[in-house]
Order: sequence, then structure tokens, then C-alpha cells
Amino acid sequence: MSKDNKWVIKAGSSLVSGKDEGINTKFISNLVSQVDFLKKNKQDVIIISSGAVAKGMSELGFNERPKSLATLQACAAVGQRGITDIYQKNLEVFGYTTAQVLITHDDIANRTRYLNAKNTFESLLEMGIIPIVNENDCVATEEISFGDNDRLGAALAGLVRANKFVMLTDQDGVYSNDPNFDDSATLLDHINLDDKELDLSQQLKSSSGSLGRGGMRTKIEAAKTSLNGGALTWVVSGLENDTLIKIYKNKSVGTKISSEKSILQSRKLWISSFGSVSGNLILDEGACNAILNQGKSLLPVGILEVQGTFNKGDLLKCSDSNGKEVARGLTNFNNQEIDLIKGLNSDKIKISKDYHSEEEVIHRNNLVLD
Repeated sequence: MSKDNKWVIKAGSSLVSGKDEGINTKFISNLVSQVDFLKKNKQDVIIISSGAVAKGMSELGFNERPKSLATLQACAAVGQRGITDIYQKNLEVFGYTTAQVLITHDDIANRTRYLNAKNTFESLLEMGIIPIVNENDCVATEEISFGDNDRLGAALAGLVRANKFVMLTDQDGVYSNDPNFDDSATLLDHINLDDKELDLSQQLKSSSGSLGRGGMRTKIEAAKTSLNGGALTWVVSGLENDTLIKIYKNKSVGTKISSEKSILQSRKLWISSFGSVSGNLILDEGACNAILNQGKSLLPVGILEVQGTFNKGDLLKCSDSNGKEVARGLTNFNNQEIDLIKGLNSDKIKISKDYHSEEEVIHRNNLVLD
């Protein structure tokens, strides 16, 4: 499956929600028409669609977003069915089949489930099916949720190694200031996140609307993640009829976000952005210097302290003696084993052959610098 033709398109609540039984059918019809254009040009498409809670609110008679988590989850349960049905009815007109995929943050944070999800998406796309994805709000609590579909979209862009991640919104793109309060605000047509003179302080203050959870702040943060995985990222208006077509044709539209940093390998992307950390290793100055400046693996001799309970293969933070995180990676040893060998030179370590043959606590291939 080629990476060069893969799109992840996120449609926000402000666009998907509407007065027609909680759904903006005109927007979905327009989006589907553009997806048909992409598919006819041999592009693979994944749609991240918000709107399940808003759809459920409409069906259950709520005029305002409920504050109770259980009520929100009930709205999501009702709305998710309706959202998927609407996409299917619109896409089957063009001969496409959809698949409903519900994901939680825990599915991405767990390495095994992450890889299973990757295999599922690859199979769906190879069969020409268009996945319709949403966070599984029915079971996701605040502690295990993405918080909004911008972050979910960025995670999926990395998961499937997409080359384009498009966040459709009710704004034309990212502005120099909040256009709702500043008439002089101008549209930023391009943002290079590596520009040291770039000031996004105003954009990072932006909040979400009444139906959604993500504002411009989450879009900028999501872009950092999607770019790490190699996906050029756009924040664009979903109110126009040809936004996606313009992007396909390399025309200027909305705000294009880019980065000059190297693209992380799939495993390292998961380590840096998605994995659930199980413990922390406190390192001495020599070890910090070795992994940060010399590209070395983490050896037992440089470990001062072991924090947490974990097993081989778990994701760990690595911190300096002041507690600042310097890296994270996958451990070759459990916490008890590291406690036994910390501070020792490799030639003084004697571990049963039943354990390991590795000398490194974390190999540089499984280590991502902060």
C-alpha cells in the first residue's frame, strides 16, 4: 500500500452538525463529492467525522451540550449509528462501501492494539473501503480519551503513514489573531513549525465551540504529531465546494503546515507520540550526553534510579538528575533487573541466559530524544 496517495480528512463538529436532525447534510454531500474526486484519482481516504454527540443530542431532544459524562456517552451511542448511516447513504451513490471504526486513546497507546488497528486500516484501504472513524465516546473517559478528533486524526495519519492530513473547519485557516475579536487578523497561508521566529501564542489561546472540543490550539498540536509521521497538514475551510480538490491540485488554500524535521520511523513515532509510559529511569550526566549528543544506546552504567513497575518491552521515560525528560524508549529489561544492574559496567553484569543477551537497557533504535 503506497504512502503517496493516502489522505486522512477530519471534519469538525461545527461542520457536521446542523439543524437537519442534528446533521448538516449539505456539508456531508459536498464532502462526499470531493472524496469521490479523490478516489477517482486513485487516492485512499480515511474520514474522521465528529458530530456523533451532536446527532445524539438532536435525537434525544437536548438543546445544550450535557455536562454529565454518562449523558454525553449516551448521546454518542445514539449519534454514532446515525453518522455512519448518513455517510454510507451518500457514498453508496458513487459505488463506495464504508466501514465504521471507533477508537479510544487506549487503543493507540497499547502497542499490540496499535499494530492491530494498523493492519485493519491497511486491509480496508486495500479493499477500496472508506473508513468512517470517530473516537469511541461511549466508553472513553477523560483519562483515556484523545480529547478531540484533531488529535485522533493526527494519530491515524501516523498510524497509516498518510502523506496528507486535512483538518476541515468553519474557519478559512489559521489566522494571525482570533478573527472573531480582531478585524485586522490575517490568514496565515503557510506555517513552518521549525521557524524559530514563529509566534503562535495567540493561536494557542483559541478555544473550541459549543458542540466541539477542539480549537486552533489542538490543531497546531495535532499538526506537530502528523508532521512527525510525514503527513503534510492543512487547516482549511470545509464550507467551500472544492477545498480538497485544490489541495490535490497543489493550489493554495487555507493554511498549510509543514516541518523540516526528519520523519520518524513507525516504531519511533509510536514511542514519541502515542505510547503509554510505564516507568522512568533517572540518568547521570554521562548517559544523558551519550544518548543526546553521541547517538548511543542507554547502558546500565549511566542509570542512577529506577522508578515504576514494568516489564521487558514497555515504554519508559529517561530523565536527567533534575527530573527533565531527555528521551523515551522501549526497555530490554524489567524494573527488578535494571535495579540489579544499574550503575554497573557491561563487563561486570552477569545475567542468566534465561533472561537476555542484550547489553543495552534501551537500544538506540528504540530510543527517541525529547
